[in-house]
Amino acid sequence: MHRRRWLLQLILRALAHRKGRTLLLLAVLAMASSLATALGIVSSSMGKRVAEEVRKYGANLIVIPESARLDVGSGGLNFGVVSEPAYLPQRQVEDALNKSGLKVERSFHLRGAMHWKDSDLMVEGVNFADIRRLFPWWQLKGRWPAAGETVVGSDLATRLKLKPGDTLELDGKAQTLRLRISGIVSSGGEEDGLLFLALPELQQALGLDGQLTLVRLMVTAGKDSLKKNAAELQLLLPSAKVNEVRQTARTSEGLLAKVKLLMIMVTAVVLVSAGSSVAGTMSTTVLERGKEIGLMKAMGGTRWEVMLIFCGEAAMLGVLGGVAGYLFGSVIAQFITRTVFSASAEFIPWFSGISLGVSLFLALLGSVGPMIAVFKLDPVRSLRGE
Repeated sequence: MHRRRWLLQLILRALAHRKGRTLLLLAVLAMASSLATALGIVSSSMGKRVAEEVRKYGANLIVIPESARLDVGSGGLNFGVVSEPAYLPQRQVEDALNKSGLKVERSFHLRGAMHWKDSDLMVEGVNFADIRRLFPWWQLKGRWPAAGETVVGSDLATRLKLKPGDTLELDGKAQTLRLRISGIVSSGGEEDGLLFLALPELQQALGLDGQLTLVRLMVTAGKDSLKKNAAELQLLLPSAKVNEVRQTARTSEGLLAKVKLLMIMVTAVVLVSAGSSVAGTMSTTVLERGKEIGLMKAMGGTRWEVMLIFCGEAAMLGVLGGVAGYLFGSVIAQFITRTVFSASAEFIPWFSGISLGVSLFLALLGSVGPMIAVFKLDPVRSLRGE
């Protein structure tokens, strides 16, 4: 115990005696660990932030049934293909999504035709809560429907001169529905020509209980690529086709990959620069303390004991630099996320271990060369000043 106390006191006095060089090393280690901490926190926070922003693009996977196809022709003549309506069992899709273990938001769709007056209208059954979450760019004039209500696409409403409050009586294969229009929806796509109602109501009206024509999925980007996620889901749904929505998929994976690559490259440059600075400063310290080292060896100190002193100094600098780096890095992360991304960085306590590890690693790694020089130093020559 007395020996350890003496060693600690010797290390503290040695650091205090060289205040300028000690403060310089602490500043370098704190800067390196703070930047590594800040970039790590920003990368972690922005990975989730980017994933949330990409969700605004909509689904990145779609699941459709394998259509029944019949080639029509005779001899060498081919008149085309006749496709029969095909459906996906809703229960089968739900079971496959549960087994896949994917972090996914889903939207079930059933599209069909219902008769109104003297014409057929294309209708689509959906869960409106899922639609509002998965397609936030849809613009609605009026309000989202309750039971027994519907919303009409803007193009269809213009063509048929429909407005909120009107009542429609639609004839399906299994039953007739009387629906009140609660709003007009505009998406800028094909949805503007459709009539939307609750999925269970349309399934009953068409006599297609538990059947779907399309499933849209928003899979949260993770360490696996979206293509791999689609392949895994395809194995669980052999009677369906699982396709990527290319634009959304590439945007999601591309943005996340670029953010992570940028953080890694900047961190690597900072660590290399800081390590070089620490090594240079520690080497200069060894050269300045040559006589002191020679005196300790001449008084009976072994090479390993002298090296232990330098190792202890490096470790103490690493610990202090790591603590300062974590605190300063957290402040930098908050500043970056608020200024650049208009968001708040997450509080991640376990990054303190990363900050401490980076600072200790740089301090000890930068001291390897100087400690080897200490080990080889001849006390007689050092005391002579050679």
